[in-house]
Amino acid sequence: MPMLSFIVPTKSFATIADVAERLAAQSVAEEIELVVVCPAASELGEYERVNAVRVTVVEHPLLPLGEARAAGVRAAAAPIVAIGETHAFPAPGWGEHLIAAHEGPWTAVVPAITNANPDGGATSWSTFLIDYGRWALGDGAREIDDPPSYNASFKKNHLVELGDDLGRLLEPGTGLPRELRKRGHRSYYEPKARIEHLNLARRGAWLYERFLGGRLLGAARRAHWPVARTLLYVVGSPLVPVVRLARSRHALVALARNHGLPPHTHAAVVLACVVWGAGELVGYVAGRGRAEADMLEYELHKARYL
Repeated sequence: MPMLSFIVPTKSFATIADVAERLAAQSVAEEIELVVVCPAASELGEYERVNAVRVTVVEHPLLPLGEARAAGVRAAAAPIVAIGETHAFPAPGWGEHLIAAHEGPWTAVVPAITNANPDGGATSWSTFLIDYGRWALGDGAREIDDPPSYNASFKKNHLVELGDDLGRLLEPGTGLPRELRKRGHRSYYEPKARIEHLNLARRGAWLYERFLGGRLLGAARRAHWPVARTLLYVVGSPLVPVVRLARSRHALVALARNHGLPPHTHAAVVLACVVWGAGELVGYVAGRGRAEADMLEYELHKARYL
């Protein structure tokens, strides 16, 4: 039986070729299962380079993406599940360090997350800093309160215990870390494990993806909040860029000091937060519309927009 299942939604093996090769190259490849969630197994195509890794195919609609990921979690054979993406690549040692860390009392174990395309300029770095900068700092292994929902690993049984809420909680920004804390579960940061995340760099796609992310977050909250709370956030939406900037500030300062950042990264972070805030407002007012379908293009094919 595998120890670690890597769950990734996709339509084609071609979009996860690099991910599969990284998994097959792990020192514990024989203990890893690749769980591919797809609309139709017959359309995945052939992929012969995963011989070192067990592959399980789960047929499920990709939208909502949270429900697709939840289907992968439930089908996984391993006691540890990593919520992966087509554009996040495990580095050498990733698997063994995650498995070792999960021997502790942790429900979630988060690897160090690094920028897979650091030459993508200010756009790539701004997205990375906002979304994952706090887990890139390498401050040493420690207990944390806020694991990301994606590119982290979890004890499967604790996710399955969430029942029908799991799919909703695996949607962007809908509170999986908060729900785990409420249930008494603990999380851990293990920087010896590392995963490299690819970020949009083409400017038009970068701005639209930021808008879509904000809209999906606002829409997901609207769907489960009382009207009064939604209206409160509509009124307070001009503060969204300020809040997101504040959350990103520590990572921005630390990475600028320790590694250097491209010119105009600070300005790109500000612009990205403003556009996200606009999307969030639209989500609160009008719901998701086509946002999830449009975002799926970036989720599955991020490498097209570098």
